[in-house]
Amino acid sequence: MSSNPNESPSHDAQVSEYWGNERRELVKHNWLEHPVTLAWINQRRANDPTLDLYRYWQGKYLTPPAPLALSVGCGFGAFERVALMCNLVEQFDACDLSETAINQARAYADQKGVADRVNYSVSNLDAIKLPQGRYDAIFGISSLHHVRNLDGLFAECRRALKPGGLLFVDEYVGPVRFQSHPYVVELINQLIQSLPERYRRSAFLDGNMRHSYTNPPIEWFEQNDPSEAICSDQIVPTLRKHFDMIDYKPYGGAILHMLLSGTAGNFDPTSDADSTVLRLLAFLEEQLEKCGVIGSDFVSLVARPLL
Repeated sequence: MSSNPNESPSHDAQVSEYWGNERRELVKHNWLEHPVTLAWINQRRANDPTLDLYRYWQGKYLTPPAPLALSVGCGFGAFERVALMCNLVEQFDACDLSETAINQARAYADQKGVADRVNYSVSNLDAIKLPQGRYDAIFGISSLHHVRNLDGLFAECRRALKPGGLLFVDEYVGPVRFQSHPYVVELINQLIQSLPERYRRSAFLDGNMRHSYTNPPIEWFEQNDPSEAICSDQIVPTLRKHFDMIDYKPYGGAILHMLLSGTAGNFDPTSDADSTVLRLLAFLEEQLEKCGVIGSDFVSLVARPLL
């Protein structure tokens, strides 16, 4: 495994250990996973609330499927399994810093009967070297915000794509270390205070009431995951140095990401009242974006290498 000369071995080991711990929830408390907000996101990404991102990419860019693709920062391999079974891609190379996650990804691929179609390896994205002209597609799914050396990674991706190959990204591109602007924090707090108590029970507070939001302390990142959102606000501008955007879909999160963190599961998707509240919150966020009051912290995009 290559290492980043700007990072110590202990840094890499800390990140690897943190992301080698697989986290599962019976009730989804993340805004990206709740069916109501996910339908809103699908509308923004694919102009269809019922069309998920991967089927959108498949219909527009991956018919026929990519013969060979690379997944960078693959974690436990969920994306590769979906992409292979949905026929977005025929064969995968996939890599991650965590050896534990890679080993589990191999086991899951074997369980799903796709182990012969994906080659997993341990690599550090901050210092990765890729073979020239190997891939028909490269995917970065919720992994690029853990990369410090974005310029180096995008240069390698650009070099590794075949002529006509595309880069597919779905990412958090908001403030570094999730340090939202004070006026965004104030908006989140005003909305928390306006919600009925039943919506404010937090899975992260053992079901206790959530009264307010503050940006996470910087010390948490150094103690737990030094890679988290390390250069997230530089992903898009750095990518533009190497790629031409052909499909750029911001889909929010400046408010909903933290407003619903730990509490999204309180909203019953079968309840008209609960669903309406979520849609109104999503509508508010989108309108504030359109007015230029806030930006979008999440984006999906497709890009081709600059000539």
